[in-house]
Amino acid sequence: MAAFVSTPVPVRASLTKATISRSAFMGRHAAAAPVVASKATVRMQQLPVFTQAMDEFKKEYPDFAKRGWGATVKAERWNGRHVMAGWVILVATGYAKGHGLIPEASSLLDLKQWGTLAALGNQQPISNERAIILIAHVHLLFVSVAAALAPFPFQDKLLLAPGEEDDAPAGLIPPMAPGLNKTAETWNGRVAMLGLLVLVCTSVATKTPILDTLNAGLGNLLF
Repeated sequence: MAAFVSTPVPVRASLTKATISRSAFMGRHAAAAPVVASKATVRMQQLPVFTQAMDEFKKEYPDFAKRGWGATVKAERWNGRHVMAGWVILVATGYAKGHGLIPEASSLLDLKQWGTLAALGNQQPISNERAIILIAHVHLLFVSVAAALAPFPFQDKLLLAPGEEDDAPAGLIPPMAPGLNKTAETWNGRVAMLGLLVLVCTSVATKTPILDTLNAGLGNLLF
């Protein structure tokens, strides 16, 4: 579950930078110089529904919350990573399909050999291409689960260690920060998730396979 969270601040015609810095998407720079907040800025800061949902989850499921389960900042970042990896897989799958890299792609699996695992609901066997793509995704799923439950010491963990606090909320519109940092990763993940949603909706609306829709969007570069 992606968690787009923000921290509400008091609504006043004039705010100090120290007050605004408490907003999750204004950074942590505090100064005493007064600034005037626009109505748009105030509206963006006042989105308590997300923080309320996180607080309610912590109250209802404290044992899960203290370990990092549920709607957390890290969960959003991990969701974004999975979607970005999904885009790479989609492009690679389309390229492999268009260049004959999948062996016997159109051949149907033998139900006597593979059983119901290789059949659709109407007992129609799936193709070899579909089976290879399916197994590749299963492997990626197991790698993802292993990375979440038993990460290497150098990896960014999904779950929280005992006593560890979650990262600060990024807010509805995070600040733009150049370079390789968590804010840039949050932006990339959100754009990737939005792009995948657009791709799926376009595919459904036009009744076109997702790979064909992606290929058309890339100017028929894949096949």
